[in-house]
Amino acid sequence: MLTRSHAPVGQRLLCPRCGATLHRNMDRSVVHTAALSLTGLLLFIPSASLPLLEFSLFSFGAESTLMNGVESLFAAGYIWLASLVLFCSVLAPLGKFLLLAFISWGSGWSRMAKPVARALRWYHHLQEWGMLDVYMLGILVALVKMSDLGKMSVEPGLYCFVAMMVVSSAATVSFDAETVWARLARHARAGDSGAADTELPG
Repeated sequence: MLTRSHAPVGQRLLCPRCGATLHRNMDRSVVHTAALSLTGLLLFIPSASLPLLEFSLFSFGAESTLMNGVESLFAAGYIWLASLVLFCSVLAPLGKFLLLAFISWGSGWSRMAKPVARALRWYHHLQEWGMLDVYMLGILVALVKMSDLGKMSVEPGLYCFVAMMVVSSAATVSFDAETVWARLARHARAGDSGAADTELPG
């Protein structure tokens, strides 16, 4: 009977009953995830700092950034709501990219096995909280609703935010935890065999 560890590289295991994908062993999954996570980190900087939308009504104008909504909620006294928005729209996506970059690069070093294993567990807990798509839906709703009240223009930060959202989804799809665990297992076996080799002559 085939198991996950027997999935050929570049192919996938299918359920013989329903045809659902049980495991997909993507070719060069770790390399692709490392590249996508670094790209996401680079896109995060302009997404968080540049304005997303600009709204103008007569002589009044305002720019919206990724942090403006959080600051407004804090100023209005909605501490818990502001903290939740800050975590889901800023901290969780940033943490996801950092963890994926660390896991992808650290899994190639045997000395990093324990930190990488710990980061893998943190990633599985954190990935459900990164809600860039929900934030993007809120931006689209604001763009449609407020366009009738005044002039609404798209700023460069929104393009970077959309690109970061696409990269985040691609990184999630390309990341294969089984490949990383297999790497850590090979490092562990190599370490055990090396230790046994050093103990035998004594």
